[in-house]
Amino acid sequence: MNHDSGKLAQKIVAIVLVVAMLAAVRVPAIVIVGIVGAGVLIMLAVQRSQRRKTDQVFAFYIAADEVLCDEERRYRFEVAEAIKAGEKVVRLLPDAPPLSSFALGALHYSVDDHNAAIEHLALAAEEQILKDSIHKKPSRQLRRYVARLRQIERAPQRFARVNAAIQNLERLHRETGARLLAESQHHLKKLVEAYANDAAEQNKLPRNDGMISPSRQLNSITAPPPISQVLNDVYQEEATSS
Repeated sequence: MNHDSGKLAQKIVAIVLVVAMLAAVRVPAIVIVGIVGAGVLIMLAVQRSQRRKTDQVFAFYIAADEVLCDEERRYRFEVAEAIKAGEKVVRLLPDAPPLSSFALGALHYSVDDHNAAIEHLALAAEEQILKDSIHKKPSRQLRRYVARLRQIERAPQRFARVNAAIQNLERLHRETGARLLAESQHHLKKLVEAYANDAAEQNKLPRNDGMISPSRQLNSITAPPPISQVLNDVYQEEATSS
């Protein structure tokens, strides 16, 4: 019995127990039917919502494959929309699969966002290592994703478009993942060095921020008049004008 079958059996047992308890306290049959019907509808709505979230991952794979395999013909907003979809996928899965992290990192690389590219490409490399770890406990979202992935793999003709996108992205991951990460790190390092050099050049320029020059004689600086003298001058001016 697989994981999904076990969960279904648990739900059926729970429904039977609820019906038995309601019948034991002599709840009318029509009320029992209504309660069971409402419970089934809620369960179906929850399953549909979960299925929709899982399908968003594979929709992102299709969008990323279309962009990465034909970058030159894509508008900038198309790439931005694919990146937005990928960011949403990463938030949906606490332990996102390596392929989604790679696809998102490759999209960031295509628009020269090397900081974000490093983040997701490095995460893809790390997840690829943890993928085979026996100590990694998968989340429920990852279990649903893997179940859906196996369903697609068992019927490649039925899910031809998404299956082709997955294969293309997996091939790109194997062939270019390490290179894209290394190039992004190189570009980011050059940006940091350029910023540091620019800051150093700015520090070499003369600065005039109002500070007293050491070469200026102190006796050339005249102190302001005392407040009593200022007030006396004001009173004298008022008396003269009156």
